[in-house]
Amino acid sequence: MLSHLSKADSVYLLSSIRKRKFPKTCKAIQVKLPAYIICFITEGEGVIVIDGSLEKIRPFQLYLFVPGMILEFPEESIIFEYYGIWFEPILLMKRKGRYEAIPSLPLSGTVSPGNIPLHHPHQIHQQIVQIFNLSQKEHRRGSGELRIQFEELIHNMMHNKSEPPAAILDERVEQSILYIEQHYSDKVNIEQLAEAAGGIQPIAFSRLFRSETGISPVEYLSNVRMTRAKQMLNMKNSRVKEVAAAVGFRSEFYFSRMFQRNVGVSPTLYMKRGNLKVAIASSLRFEDHLKSVGLESVCVIDLFHYPGQSKEQYAELLHGQLLKLKQSNPDVIIADHYHMEFKDEFKKTATPVFLDFSIWDWKANFLKIAELVNREHQASEMLTRLDIEIESTGQTLRRILGKDRITIMQVNHRAIGIQGSVNHPLNELVYGELALTPGKQVPTEMWRMELQPKSMPVLETEHLFIHQHHILAGSEQLYEELTRMFVWPMIPAVRDKKLRRIPNWFVMSWTPIGRQQIMKELMEAISLSNDHNTSF
Repeated sequence: MLSHLSKADSVYLLSSIRKRKFPKTCKAIQVKLPAYIICFITEGEGVIVIDGSLEKIRPFQLYLFVPGMILEFPEESIIFEYYGIWFEPILLMKRKGRYEAIPSLPLSGTVSPGNIPLHHPHQIHQQIVQIFNLSQKEHRRGSGELRIQFEELIHNMMHNKSEPPAAILDERVEQSILYIEQHYSDKVNIEQLAEAAGGIQPIAFSRLFRSETGISPVEYLSNVRMTRAKQMLNMKNSRVKEVAAAVGFRSEFYFSRMFQRNVGVSPTLYMKRGNLKVAIASSLRFEDHLKSVGLESVCVIDLFHYPGQSKEQYAELLHGQLLKLKQSNPDVIIADHYHMEFKDEFKKTATPVFLDFSIWDWKANFLKIAELVNREHQASEMLTRLDIEIESTGQTLRRILGKDRITIMQVNHRAIGIQGSVNHPLNELVYGELALTPGKQVPTEMWRMELQPKSMPVLETEHLFIHQHHILAGSEQLYEELTRMFVWPMIPAVRDKKLRRIPNWFVMSWTPIGRQQIMKELMEAISLSNDHNTSF
């Protein structure tokens, strides 16, 4: 078998092949792998964590696991059926006429550990089954035929591998991007970029660049500079003036102003971000973002003037909250868009950072806050845990609900709002990530539809969740009016006593901790109504 070898050749020694189910317990477990394993999933659908990264498992997926890799299976994980091939890669080196075996990279380094996308997974599956069947014959174990089939499997895996399609940019744009990455520390203008793109006119180049990347060349250049600046500011003994010059700014003052506009805080504060005292001014429970990464805010205020508060009550609350904020002596104030009118007032105490609400993206807000407090790793771990919980909870809820539909309603002092299935963190959680079936009247193209009680249709839904908002302003009266309408008892959820009052899920859905609580309350409500059919 060795006669064909050159000076160095890779060999794969098959140890065993097994057909197994895993895990065999409902408890959350963690496994540190002791060997190289090729794993082909045949049944089961769920999630695991591979070296800290969430992976969604589906049938006919192929994985390469290596020694030391850590697999985490969440509580109540789905049972996976798989073929596992234990093997050892070695490199045979010919030295002085003799072969020596030394450790080698798995699959000769051509395939990275983890999921291996395949063009034709059924072909790989068929080969693995053949190897398994051959290994079950006692007289075949250790045979040359088995080794040959395993070598053929390795070869086909490497050639069957499907590379994910890469976004292809116009070659002229790619050339200008390369120029930016090489010259960001220099003075760069649009004419130079247009010349680097092949000598096209600057106006035409700007249009082409934006159409290909979604942003202007100047914005792209600024992003590259700021990304590099953040990396340098994280280094020990870095100085703002030196960083400014290194990323292409002649003026330290102008660099600091642009950095604060781009990042939210000054370069000086950014260098201290791991030790900042942070205050929260939010109506969306941004303090829970800090708790999600293991931090506590020094002060939490909410200055929104809620309906039902008199001017005198609000003035007293405002004075007390601003005094509380000042006394906490924060380094930075993280605020939501409901507090924009207090920007100048906040500046008297500390640097305010207002998060971008051009789109309702709770996750972007969370990651932005995590970056401001130097907790990006903790934020990533939290999102992984949340994804696992969403996958597990969604599967359980869908199994319990079957074809039952869910509708979420908010009653305030002005109108009744039927929550839509899109464009709001709560909608995206319930109807998107958990994939629960919406009631027939749930709007599909808006985040909420508002009605008056007399306009309420018979809601075709088996489960109804209601939040009463702005009670001080009179939402209780509107709710009582709704329950007196003739259509109310005709709603299946009302008729079957599957109606539940809920806390403010609309605000809770903006944070990881809040989303976890929503899922917990959904599970409790659905399980209880399914088991006992009782009124909430």
